[in-house]
Amino acid sequence: MVSYQKFAKDVGFIGIVQILTSLGTFFLLPIITKTLGTYDYGLWAQINITVSLISPLALMGLSMGFVRFLSSETETKKIREAVYSILFFVTVSGLLASFLLYIFAEPLATFGFNDPNAAYFIQAGSFLILVNVIESITLFYFRVFRQIQKFSYLTLFETFGKLLFILILLKLGYGLLGVIAATLLVQGSIFLISFSIIISQIGFVIPRFTYIKEYLQFSLPLTPTALIRWITESSDRYLVTYFLGLRSVGVYSAACSIGNLIQLFVSPLQLILLPELSKLFDENKMDEIRIYMSHSLRYFLLISIPAVFGLSALAKPLIGILTTEDFLSGWFVIPIIAFSGLMAGIFQIFVNTMYLIKRTKTATYINIVAAISNVLINILLIPSIGIAGASLSTLFSYFLMAALCMHLSLKHFKLDFYFNDIAKSILSSVAMYLFVSHFAITSIFELFEITGMGVLIYLVAMFLVGGFSDYELSLIRRYLFRVESEVKH
Repeated sequence: MVSYQKFAKDVGFIGIVQILTSLGTFFLLPIITKTLGTYDYGLWAQINITVSLISPLALMGLSMGFVRFLSSETETKKIREAVYSILFFVTVSGLLASFLLYIFAEPLATFGFNDPNAAYFIQAGSFLILVNVIESITLFYFRVFRQIQKFSYLTLFETFGKLLFILILLKLGYGLLGVIAATLLVQGSIFLISFSIIISQIGFVIPRFTYIKEYLQFSLPLTPTALIRWITESSDRYLVTYFLGLRSVGVYSAACSIGNLIQLFVSPLQLILLPELSKLFDENKMDEIRIYMSHSLRYFLLISIPAVFGLSALAKPLIGILTTEDFLSGWFVIPIIAFSGLMAGIFQIFVNTMYLIKRTKTATYINIVAAISNVLINILLIPSIGIAGASLSTLFSYFLMAALCMHLSLKHFKLDFYFNDIAKSILSSVAMYLFVSHFAITSIFELFEITGMGVLIYLVAMFLVGGFSDYELSLIRRYLFRVESEVKH
């Protein structure tokens, strides 16, 4: 069994990678928004949202089946058969989905985008579905078998590869088409690299689809969940387009891109947590599952709570520096979306229980309730208060999902919530917020400087109120001394 120290180390490594990935996304946002403007950026956001709707349908939940059934598998023959069966299956379904989007691009442009001229870009973006699904499965291989470094390096290559090629093609004057082409090029390259590594590790075989029926029985109930989750997470873009137009979608999407940074803090946990929990569950180690989930929740909250306060304090300068004045009106969306991300992270941790006990239909019902409430609130609020209504509906939906999933999960695993530590984190975050919001930030250098000072304020405040354990303090001191030593040298 992978020890908890190894688990924590892997999470920390993935966390560093996620920070670097976020920096890549951080620098990509101003490149795209300042080149394309609100309208074309809104069009790009809509294409992304459409692809994010169809890709999970093409995957048919098989990525989660991959994680659930192969996390504890050691027999190479069975692994090889499973990997290539799933990969071939989703390649065919992804190709079919891309073809259908290409065919129906014109009516979608007219009725979904409110712009018939968008059909050409939708057709170009339709191929993103195929590369999304095949890249997703090959990357899941490294996640399932805990090859965290390979997974992380490929993720970094994708992020900064997109940054480089999008910048080049935009400079050459290809506009939105260049953004689509760069994305296709980089994700296709990631797939080819991942596929070659997989072949070198387990060999290649023509699949016989021996286990695909079993995987689909587990995974297919998750497919509606993916659609329903899309309604909760992204359908507001279509409703904003319908009521307010593509320019408002551009403003809203830019603000959401910044607010959604909060979700990077749960990604490292979720990437490693479910495979590890699945292995422990198969070994009937229920007490260890409780410990893993309790610590995961604590660390997520100790990091995400100050992140929400920090993004709220920096919301206006962030969007002002990263975009243009045309996007500035959406700054108030960032704190709401950031808090929504915290709720989404809590949900992601507790929903693992549903996967472990194979009650995937329960997760689907939770998502249905959230999706219906999201659409109704959007229809009610967007016409009256604009994009603020869209962000508030997202917050309510995630809160509802987190509350329901937590209630059901606690019937199976009683977790420690560490309420004292959470209260200390909130108190320290308030101190950081008051400090950071005091400054008028006008440049990217000042933004990074104040952000660093805010992190330091939070850590000092947590130390003063006793928010860290002795072990955590030793880790912080070890890291600080290492940084100090490197600076001196």
